[in-house]
Amino acid sequence: MRRFNPFGGKVQTGLEGRTIDVRNVKITVRNAIAQGGFSCVYLACDALHSSKQYALKHIICNDSESLDLVMKEIQVMNLLKGHANVVTLVAHDVFDMGRTKEALLVMEFCEKSLVSAMESRGTGYYEEKKALLIFRDVCNAVFAMHGQSPPIAHRDLKAENVLLGLDGAWKLCDFGSTSTNHKCFDKPEDRGIEEDIIRKHTTPAYRAPEMWDLYRREVISEKVDIWALGCLLYRICYFKSAFDGESKLQVLNGNYRIPEQPKYSTSVTGLIKDMLEASPNARPDITQVIGHSSS
Repeated sequence: MRRFNPFGGKVQTGLEGRTIDVRNVKITVRNAIAQGGFSCVYLACDALHSSKQYALKHIICNDSESLDLVMKEIQVMNLLKGHANVVTLVAHDVFDMGRTKEALLVMEFCEKSLVSAMESRGTGYYEEKKALLIFRDVCNAVFAMHGQSPPIAHRDLKAENVLLGLDGAWKLCDFGSTSTNHKCFDKPEDRGIEEDIIRKHTTPAYRAPEMWDLYRREVISEKVDIWALGCLLYRICYFKSAFDGESKLQVLNGNYRIPEQPKYSTSVTGLIKDMLEASPNARPDITQVIGHSSS
């Protein structure tokens, strides 16, 4: 790992205005467009061709766990590079800062998130054809992940992680929560570790029943993504969540309802119900989901 001085020895709030070379991709950093606890995403442009835009993700890793998440994200994005429905990782680097590590990920720039696209419509719900088009783009990315050996579960599918590319395709992002550790967590010590991972790295409103209650002794696998896709399709159709964020009992009891308006075909509502089956074994796989959404 190389040394990196992100702030040039001066006290600044970020990377705005800097010109940075990330593995021979030279970019000029513009303004911040999203921020988290230990990460920030900036709009950046090619230093030589300013019309070419990128998204630059700057992540501060304070411990080995956070560094592992970054390396996992890089690995999965490299594996899926070239897929039309996955945000492209253009270049990356990780720098040794002494007590911390810092990562820079240069990615293709996407103009908006699915959340902002829905918010801009107010109550102008999507027609069924458009809703399914968005949904299938996400499913195509999930298909590429589940088709790996072993299957890669995204584990944090949600509207916030779906972005609209400049090419008009909807793309999946944020691969730090991915897992190939598909198993039933029988041992108390394993259960405790997995519960902590789930709490930290998944989103309650999209969390499958087997992730809420590990005492069910059901295999936690890529089928958690199918549940999340059910929640996502519900959100795309009705502009609201199927389940309240922190309602464990609501999820375990399958307590949701299909609104009367807007009206969608029984094919769409039936697909939502199939994906929101409490038992992972009863849910369709991603191939069946794509087939159902295309019929």
